[in-house]
Amino acid sequence: MTANRTTAAIDTSLVATAAGALSVLCASTAFAGVLADGRWVFPAMVTVVAVAAVGTLGRRFRRPVAATVIIQLVGLLLVLAAQFAERAILGLLPGPAAIADLGKLLGDASELVRTGVPPVPAEPALQAMVCLGLGLVALVVDLIVVIYRSPAVAGLLLLCVFAIPASLADDMLPWWSFVAGALGYAMLLASGGQHRRWRRHEDRSQVAQTLFGRTTGAIACTAGVIALLTGVVFTGVGTEGRLPGAVPAEFGGTDGIGLQPFTSLRGQLNRDRVVELFRVRGLREGTYLRAMTLRKFDPERGWELEGLTQGVDANAKLALPEGTGIMLGDSERVEIQPIGYRDPWLPVFGIPLFVSGMGTNWRYDPAAGIVFTQTSQESRPYVEQFLVQRPTPDQLREAQGPMPIAPSYLDTAGIPPQVADLARRLTANAPTAFDKAVALNRYFIDPSNGFRYDLKTAPATGNDALSDFLFRGKRGFCEQYASSMAVLLRAVGIPSRVAIGFTPGYRDGDERVVTTEDAHAWVEAYFPGWGWQTFDPTPRSDGRTALPEFLNSELNPSQPQAQAPGQPVPSTPPTAGSQPGSAHPDGADVGAARTPRETAGTNPWPITIGVLMFGLALLVTPALVREVRRRRRLRAVAEGAEGAAGIAWREVLDEFQDRGTRPAATDTARRVATGFIDDHGLDESGAKAMRALVVAVEREWYAPAGQEPAATLPETLHGVLDSLGRAAPLDWRSRLFPRSVLQFRHANR
Repeated sequence: MTANRTTAAIDTSLVATAAGALSVLCASTAFAGVLADGRWVFPAMVTVVAVAAVGTLGRRFRRPVAATVIIQLVGLLLVLAAQFAERAILGLLPGPAAIADLGKLLGDASELVRTGVPPVPAEPALQAMVCLGLGLVALVVDLIVVIYRSPAVAGLLLLCVFAIPASLADDMLPWWSFVAGALGYAMLLASGGQHRRWRRHEDRSQVAQTLFGRTTGAIACTAGVIALLTGVVFTGVGTEGRLPGAVPAEFGGTDGIGLQPFTSLRGQLNRDRVVELFRVRGLREGTYLRAMTLRKFDPERGWELEGLTQGVDANAKLALPEGTGIMLGDSERVEIQPIGYRDPWLPVFGIPLFVSGMGTNWRYDPAAGIVFTQTSQESRPYVEQFLVQRPTPDQLREAQGPMPIAPSYLDTAGIPPQVADLARRLTANAPTAFDKAVALNRYFIDPSNGFRYDLKTAPATGNDALSDFLFRGKRGFCEQYASSMAVLLRAVGIPSRVAIGFTPGYRDGDERVVTTEDAHAWVEAYFPGWGWQTFDPTPRSDGRTALPEFLNSELNPSQPQAQAPGQPVPSTPPTAGSQPGSAHPDGADVGAARTPRETAGTNPWPITIGVLMFGLALLVTPALVREVRRRRRLRAVAEGAEGAAGIAWREVLDEFQDRGTRPAATDTARRVATGFIDDHGLDESGAKAMRALVVAVEREWYAPAGQEPAATLPETLHGVLDSLGRAAPLDWRSRLFPRSVLQFRHANR
């Protein structure tokens, strides 16, 4: 009978260890939201399992807790050295060279976290950082769950595991990571939460029923559904901030360094380090790289993306833009490799004819000239065949006829009267639409008019940011200039829109490199037959602009109209700013009709620190609850409140429960008191006070109602508590996590 019992029993500490490791691995699925591939998964599993295994061995050989923790730390270092250090002794032992390798990897990982664009490739440096963090979390969870038997408290650490990738990723974490985390935490609770009465070795069927039974399943399912619904309602859990398959009302989402107007671009690009975004091969002449166009002007919110259709499949021959019938120009083929860019908008040059290689589910809207996707995808190199039109100034002057474009491109609603008057004055002597557009463009770049390129705009003097910029401030960056000129064009009857994307970058061998400093906003004006043509009113002096020949010849008549192939045509002489790092990033938070704000790049530390502070507050909550309860009871007893003896008795029961003693519900008060005295070795004064308290409690419970409590009851209670404090002082764990608070079923209450 004993043998069968032993065979069917399982060590419950192993169950708790496995549950702790599983919960950490389930929480680690959140890193799928910031790491682009799964190379980190196996090293992370090896690290967490190794920490748990070393802890199990330390407890098996009955090592002290401190010694076991030190051994686990050594084991973690061994695992990291074996997996990531190139100069580990015998491929395993972490000598000085291996420690230096790990330090370098962690330094590289910190730089990637600071400048990378989530999701980033899971390079060895990031793998090492993730494994180190998960290993330390696994160690602490193992300590809390197995040694201190408080699995609920371990949930705070698991929350921090979620907080790190959530603070780094602009896109929301995958919905399934929330479900996995909820399931892992439910299993962790089932391994020890309400089952503290498990023995050192428990029947396997009982353990299986507890871990995988109906109650645990119901808790896990409920937790998973709540986590998922909470994320959907409050944080937009899922691909691109929505559940997979959902279609956003407006394609404004972005993750990584992207181009969402009004919010993402300037915050992402105002960095202290230039980030490489694209490498372009085959581009013969500098041309703007367009990611999106904005056609709606709102006087309060600026320019907005509106009217984007579902489009057509982008992996086929692309339709010509609406209203474009003249296809004179040069056809070019370029290869574009995204480096640090990930966004639902695929930047393209000129008039795209074919685009391939970027994957499936990409759409093209001919009216907006935008290639976009509704699904989250890894950025891939792609090839574009496009047309560069080369109209002459005279051809654009002669462009007349119907305008088969959306009427909203001529919408003048909300344009202040003084702005419309300015547009008419500036174009009074311009006979054609092209001459009007050139006059408006020249107004901004002519130094005598007082406009200055600056990332810091002038302070607002009123509610009309557009008028502030045009008439008073005259200082801003590309978004203010592009927004203002587009409004002025509409005021004189020329269809216009704001384009957001990048200037051509700088040449590096046979490639062009586009960085964060090349982010830009410009204007596109419509001319019948020729379609949308580029104008750029931003008075930059860094040589990064690439004006089309027709505009450059009008604005700078002394310069030759044609440049050598492969070189951009600057509006001003190039300076050292044409190399990366020489100028401030030119963000495009397009919205000149609202007061611009300087925003910083995403910084994960405030969120992380906030979560840690919140976790610390939760950590000390049980001790605070216990202290408040104790003070309330002592005050009630001191004031002789009704039921004072019963209140004193409950306080004594909680004190003993905090020390691990839980009397049976069927025991009498006298039997409980005798057990307390014997088990904890109360001294003579304490035993005497305990017996006196039992008498007071029995008198209150069984004597006729209406009797006053004994005047000596406060002294009696303090006598019991003082004696217990001398005989069995609480350790720090019992003070921080009092059992009387964390367990909700008490005897004799």
